[in-house]
Parts: sequence; C-alpha cells; structure tokens
Amino acid sequence: MRKYALMVLVLLTSTTPLFAQNWRRGYRTPAEDRFELTPFAGYRWGGTIFADQTFVFTQDVDVKSSANFGVNLGIPVGQSGMKLELMANRQSSELETSHGLFNPSNGVADINVTYLHAGLQIPFARSRSITPFFVVSAGIANLDPQLAGVSDETRFSASAGIGLKAPISDSVAFRFEGRGYYTSLQDSNDCRLCNYYYNRDFYQGEVNLGLVFSF
Repeated sequence: MRKYALMVLVLLTSTTPLFAQNWRRGYRTPAEDRFELTPFAGYRWGGTIFADQTFVFTQDVDVKSSANFGVNLGIPVGQSGMKLELMANRQSSELETSHGLFNPSNGVADINVTYLHAGLQIPFARSRSITPFFVVSAGIANLDPQLAGVSDETRFSASAGIGLKAPISDSVAFRFEGRGYYTSLQDSNDCRLCNYYYNRDFYQGEVNLGLVFSF
C-alpha cells in the first residue's frame, strides 16, 4: 500500500509543473500572437474650418460634436503583444457657426469626416484582468461637406491615444480608448509662418468603446 501511495505522490509531483506550464501558456494565448478585429463606436468633438481657408464659408465653422463608428484590424508583430493596426473611422455630423459663449449655433451643412490610418498598438503593464496600451497612427483624413458644387478634401492626418483592453473570454475583450487627431489643412503655397502663428490646422478628439475578437 505504501508503495502505491509513493508512486501516486511521485506522479503528481512530476506532472504539477506541466499543468502549471500549460495554464500559463493558455493564459498568454489571447491577443499576443493573434489577429484582432474590433468594431467600435464612440463620441467625437472638435474641428474648426476657418473662413480664410476656403471660398465656401464667409465665417469660421465648427464640426458639431457627434457619434462616430469604425473598425480596427490588429496584425500581430512577433510575440511582444504589439500590433500593426489598420483603422477606418467615420463621423457624420454638421457644420455650424457659433456667435459666442452660450449663444445658439446655426447649422450650415452636413459633413462627413473619415479617417483611414495605419499605426501601432503598444501594450504596457499587462496583467490578467487588463492590458493598457498606447496607440499611434498616421494616414489620411477625408473632409466631405454635403454642399452642391463643393468637392471633398483629403489631407495628411495623424493620431495618438491611450486605452485598455479587458478580456471577457479567451477570444473576446472590451476595448476602451481616448484618441486625439491632427489633420494638416495648409496648402503648399500657404505662408508657413502665418500657419504657425494662427494654428489653423484641424484638431479633433474622441473616446471609443469596442468589442475585440481575437482569431
């Protein structure tokens, strides 16, 4: 009897490290070396087009704060958890004029603002319950006012932000992030010094909530 008990004890002792190793390997599997598809929705604010940048408007117009939606595709880069991200992100809103603090705004035209970016998702301080990350990207912004006889404009754009992912299961997680966007509106023949002083580029911010599917 003692002989069998000793054999069972030895067997359990020898297999415990294997179980622990498999558990750790199973824990590390999600998101580190897998693709991520993340549909998301959020809220975006900011964005001013100045009257002296266009022949369409006689005064400065602002993009009205509104909802946005889009999708991210994360492509794994090695085993570090870093991802190459491809993003499409659209806001359907309205251009409006404002006459000061607390004064009513006047609608001018509808506008669609779309970002198409490629960038990096860089995780840090990961734990079992949460993965915070930085995100940086660059690409194009398409500004498309819905006015007869007016064409859309596509300009260079960049963004940076911070967020976190919280797993629901091995292949699904919540993703929350805040991000800021910069879009260059100056033309090649513009006065660079003038743009420096007046800071006439296009800036927006947003917060997003998405659902991450790893595969």
